Amino acid sequence: MPSITEDITKLLNSPANEKLEVIERRTRERLNSLLNVSETPSKFDSIIYEVVLKRFNRIGQEGMISYSQEGLTMAFPDSDFSEYEKQINDYLNEEKEVQYKKLRGKARFV
Repeated sequence: MPSITEDITKLLNSPANEKLEVIERRTRERLNSLLNVSETPSKFDSIIYEVVLKRFNRIGQEGMISYSQEGLTMAFPDSDFSEYEKQINDYLNEEKEVQYKKLRGKARFV
């Protein structure tokens, strides 16, 4: 796995396809940590696509909250995943239910 320094260097000095590879890998890592999984479920591929595109278009403007110039205003959310919070929480709740059902059993007292 490349270091943070290598990734930042690629984001600053590499062609678009290499930048996209770094952004996709880092986006998947972040989503995996939010979902508490080691591999991103395929049902989240559309979210990965949208977040990667947003992050790619924002290169050079990281850390900005908003930007205005001659009638153009852009605002950036605190988290790239905030608009997908419902899907993420639904998935986490589904996983909890599955785990709970596995643990549920019967107790018999004789």
